Amino acid sequence: MEFDALVAKLKEKWPQAEAPKIENGDPFVVIPTEHAVAIMRYLKNDPDLSFDSLMSLCGADSGAELWVVYPLHSLKHLHRLLVKVVLPRTNPEVETVSGLWQMAEFFEREAYDLYGIQFKGHPDLRRILNPPDWEGWPGRKDFEYPMEYQGIPTVRADQFFDDAVSKGITDREALEKEITARAEAEVKAKLAAAAQEEKK
Repeated sequence: MEFDALVAKLKEKWPQAEAPKIENGDPFVVIPTEHAVAIMRYLKNDPDLSFDSLMSLCGADSGAELWVVYPLHSLKHLHRLLVKVVLPRTNPEVETVSGLWQMAEFFEREAYDLYGIQFKGHPDLRRILNPPDWEGWPGRKDFEYPMEYQGIPTVRADQFFDDAVSKGITDREALEKEITARAEAEVKAKLAAAAQEEKK
């Protein structure tokens, strides 16, 4: 079944679904977040659709909002459908689909770890790539990468070596000192703030 036919069939039961016109990339359908699991169950179980395979699942940051993207595939009919839900940047949450496709458990943990998306009903929603006490959501466009974690610098001098060369900075040792000084200053500021809190 072609994309337009798939969307037409979906809209017969779920008229809230939308397929925006796009100029580049794969066409996709946006479904209402509050009905995501019910729609996914329909897509999987309807015999004419039979999307029995969740190929992957990922979070994404458009800059204005967050998405969860579900690429579905039917092994029976050999057709595909790209499904998205749109979430606010503040308190983004959607029901888990791990009850429909068990492999979603790990993909949803990754989307949580990188974007802070809460998957309600997930059996074990915790970080999977970053340490358990990591602060923030590294996949988001507004994430500010910390200079250190647990007192350990997280930035290597050679991460910025190419940029430094393009700016005419050729003294690698000076660049390393600059990065180290920035990390040390950030740690000292945190220690001073902690000391002030203890005095209160």
